[in-house]
Amino acid sequence: MAPLRLGLLLLAVAVGACRSASPPAPPRTARHLVIVTIDTLRADRVGAYGYAAATTPQLDRLALEGALARDASAHVPLTRPSHVSLFTGLLPAKTGVRDNISPAVVPSVPLIAERLKQAGFATAAFVSSVVLDSSSGLDRGFDTYSDAFEGGGGEAQFLSTVQKKGDRTTAEAVAWLERTRAAAPAGHVFLWLHLYDPHDPYEPPEPHASRHEGRPYDGEVAWSDELVGRLDVALQRLGLRDETLLVVTSDHGEGLGDHGETLHGFFAYESTLAVPFVVRGPGVRPGTRLSGTVRLVDVFPTVLDLLGVAVPAGTQLDGSSLADALRGERALAEQPVYAESLVPLLHFGWSDLRVLREGRWKYIQAPRPELYDLRNDPGERTNLADAEAPRAAALRAALGRMLDAERQTAKQAPAAAAVPPELLEKLGALGYVGGRTPAETRAPGADPKDRIEDFRAANDLIRQGLLSLHDRDYPTSVARFRAVLARGIASFELHFYLARGLAGAKRHAEAARHFEEAVRRAPAHGSAWEGLAQSLAAVGRRDEARRAYEAALPLAPRNARLRAQLGELLRDMGEVEAAIARQREAVELAPTTGALWNALGMTLGGNGRVTEAEQAFREAFRLDDRNHRHAYNLGLILLRQGRAADARPYFEKALALAPDFAPARDRLREAGGRLTAR
Repeated sequence: MAPLRLGLLLLAVAVGACRSASPPAPPRTARHLVIVTIDTLRADRVGAYGYAAATTPQLDRLALEGALARDASAHVPLTRPSHVSLFTGLLPAKTGVRDNISPAVVPSVPLIAERLKQAGFATAAFVSSVVLDSSSGLDRGFDTYSDAFEGGGGEAQFLSTVQKKGDRTTAEAVAWLERTRAAAPAGHVFLWLHLYDPHDPYEPPEPHASRHEGRPYDGEVAWSDELVGRLDVALQRLGLRDETLLVVTSDHGEGLGDHGETLHGFFAYESTLAVPFVVRGPGVRPGTRLSGTVRLVDVFPTVLDLLGVAVPAGTQLDGSSLADALRGERALAEQPVYAESLVPLLHFGWSDLRVLREGRWKYIQAPRPELYDLRNDPGERTNLADAEAPRAAALRAALGRMLDAERQTAKQAPAAAAVPPELLEKLGALGYVGGRTPAETRAPGADPKDRIEDFRAANDLIRQGLLSLHDRDYPTSVARFRAVLARGIASFELHFYLARGLAGAKRHAEAARHFEEAVRRAPAHGSAWEGLAQSLAAVGRRDEARRAYEAALPLAPRNARLRAQLGELLRDMGEVEAAIARQREAVELAPTTGALWNALGMTLGGNGRVTEAEQAFREAFRLDDRNHRHAYNLGLILLRQGRAADARPYFEKALALAPDFAPARDRLREAGGRLTAR
């Protein structure tokens, strides 16, 4: 029996060996993805990152249930370019998005939402800041992209119109999840929720305001933490939680007075670059702590990896997947971290700031270079550029190679292209003042470290000037913008804003000069060309105005207003057929805008094409029957055709809407109608 037993034992060992040599089971993948970006959230203001005064129980719990990156970094301390890096996996030079008013990320750059849409996911985004509205290009791939803000972007309550309170955004996101889950219970979903509340001004609701008296920023962080908890409760209630990969991070931090910077976007210190990074869900080992540096460009490949979705073919990403480290299969490999702040150069003519990190060592290229040991000096107080000269030189050389590559491959689209002036004003009111991306590196200007007080003073004047411009207090806005120019700061935006103030004050010749300077500095900005055209037309320089409009058209191919304005100018110049062609383009682009149909009808009617004019006026009246001019013009074209009885009701409607509108009274008499007593 012994040989038999030995044979059985050897067989068992052989079977076990075969089992151990078989391929391991594939890692568990998530069915759903939720990304939450909490705008302006410093990592060191979250409890899981060691902040003793924190009240962030939801984020702290998620960090325990999933993974936390001890060190995570943004690439730009500004909202739009930072989110673009997150959703594309590319550094700013490769997307051309370097600023909050950069043009939309180009369609040739794939986005997470596009890839997941192709993979069959239902997709939705709910954003809380105008910086991320659809003009950012981040709406591509989303079935739903909610970017309507409080006040509808109108005239009232200027600052509050550019953002949405987080409870509203979160409620909209939860409602979408409920509808989507009910319609397709077995489907995959991707939700992006953007919360803006920690951004200046800090106005936390109760009870967070009272609990954090004297620390309103912490109150906003606590409020945002509560909203993350509400979303997580909804995921549990809808049966999505266990199959959802949940990522919570931020686009940048906040200065809070460190290094003299109160807000963000100027310097490139860790106060505005270090962000939290928490992830939980299938494929993430609970309690994982990533020791290497995580970069926002790593999000794109990581989430696709954990969802089992391939990166688009042919896509070369700057980020790397963190999936193996999150599964606990291997340690996170340390990667170099690039960051930048172009604000000092683009707005003020001072030096830009470029950053390269390798592990604990961080180098900042500036007129006076900086080197910090972040392990021993996390607050970046002791500049070691001289004491560690060889290390600084090595990092400078590596950064130089990156910048050489950038100059060869970066897109040459200016960052201030095709952005409506209303958006520029809103961004400026929030402390965002954008510019254009330089095509090449210039000689360094003043060191930003030496000009922080000038920066703060100029930003205050710009903010005040924008508020005055919004309130139509044109003389005050002009005075404030001129005060900034007097400081030797002459950016595209200042000339653009000053020109708008002068135009509002009917000082069109002066406005034209500043619009000309604006388009010289940012020739791809359609709104500056439009302002120039309007100012030139106002002073009778019609041929120049026409050329300005024609320069603007290719920069704003979907802008109906531009085409309508050019049409009216051509009509006044006697080029009727060209005018009609442009106005028809306008109504094709915006077929539900009554004013455009009305303008087309006026040109057609003035050219004797009464039947076509009648059709245009009828469409204008159908779309907006509360406009007395639409009613009057329809009545007038009917009267010109000898149809007095048909015309009378429209003259009566015009008078009902505008009792003092004398032309309607005169035409009603002519049509044989009776005037009612007033």
